[in-house]
Amino acid sequence: MVKQRHSLSAVLTKARLILADGASYEEVLKNLDIPGWYLSELEHSHIAHPNPDLLALIFQCYGLNAQQVADLQRAEDLTTALFELTISDDLQLAANHHQEMDWPNSAEFAAKHGVIKPTDPRDRNSYADILRCMRLETSDCPIHTASLIYGVSPMAYWQMEAAQIPVPEEIVAAVAAQLQVTDLRPFLEAPDLAVAVERQLRAVADNF
Repeated sequence: MVKQRHSLSAVLTKARLILADGASYEEVLKNLDIPGWYLSELEHSHIAHPNPDLLALIFQCYGLNAQQVADLQRAEDLTTALFELTISDDLQLAANHHQEMDWPNSAEFAAKHGVIKPTDPRDRNSYADILRCMRLETSDCPIHTASLIYGVSPMAYWQMEAAQIPVPEEIVAAVAAQLQVTDLRPFLEAPDLAVAVERQLRAVADNF
C-alpha cells in the first residue's frame, strides 16, 4: 500500500489554488454556512480533528470526494495529480459551476445525529420532517432551490432538515402559508405525514 505523502492541509491548499483558481476561502465556501477561517485553519493544520461532515462538504466544493482526497494524499506529485484532475471528465467543480451538491440524506442524519427533539408528546413528526416532506413532494426540488424559497443558505436549510438547528418561526409561517393553513399542528400529529402533505397540496392546487 502506498504511504501518505501529503497532508490534508497540503491537499486543501493546492486544491484551492489549482481547482478553484486561487479563490478566497470565502469564495470557495460561498454556498455553505462554513466560515472562511475554518478552511484557513484546515490549510494551516490548526484543526487536529476536523468534523468529517464539514470536510465532505468542503471536498465537494472542489468537486472531490473522500476517496479522491485520499488518493491525492498518496500521489507522488500533488500538483501534477491535481492538474490531471482538471482535465478529467469525472471532475465537476461545484464551486465554479454552482452545481447541486450531493447533500447527505437529511432524514438519515436526523435519525442518527438529530439535535432538535420534539417537546410535545403528541408529535409524531417534527418541523424538520415537514420541511423535508414539502421539498420532496414539490417535484423533489433540490436543497439549493428549497433554500432560495425560504431565503436561507443551502447549509442552513439542510441543517434545519437534518434537525441540527431549530426551524425559525418565520419559516414555520412560510410553510403554513404554502399549505394555506394557520397551524401546522395537524401535520406534526399526522400518522402519515407524506399523505397529509400531499392531500393538502392537492387541495391548494384545486383552489387555484
